[in-house]
Amino acid sequence: MPDWEAIVREHGPAVFRTAWRVTRNAQDAEDVAQEVLLELFRSPAHHAAPCGGLLQRMAVLRAIDRLRRRRSALGLDDVRERTAGFSPEEEAIGNELAERLHDGLARLSPREAAVFCFRYFEDLPYEQIAAALSISREAVAVALHKARARLRAFLLGEAVKGDRP
Repeated sequence: MPDWEAIVREHGPAVFRTAWRVTRNAQDAEDVAQEVLLELFRSPAHHAAPCGGLLQRMAVLRAIDRLRRRRSALGLDDVRERTAGFSPEEEAIGNELAERLHDGLARLSPREAAVFCFRYFEDLPYEQIAAALSISREAVAVALHKARARLRAFLLGEAVKGDRP
């Protein structure tokens, strides 16, 4: 039976990376990783080797939930260091766009948000996304199409039928 330290050592970095790609916030990613790993540790199934896809799915879904709860403005502590080569204006536009994208993700259905995150943040092919979410490849394609349309409309300030408030 693996102990807590072994679970954290073996799965912690991957779960944290997945959560960070969705939240873009280290503290949120740490909280998500801790929640996912604690759930794994407490589950009777932790005796067997957990499926990486299951842990990724749990991390993505929890990170999306965290985005939904977070919908607040950036504080001074959250301002990222400037990247070489970008002007302050370009950096501000990039930061604003990233925040709006994350706000838009929080407005998607859980399936659409998970599919979008797996595809664009984890760079998974449709087949792996389908396996991780226990849905068909066609359902992945439909959810991804809807997610992109809703995010595009949200980012452009347009209303889309079926949008969540």
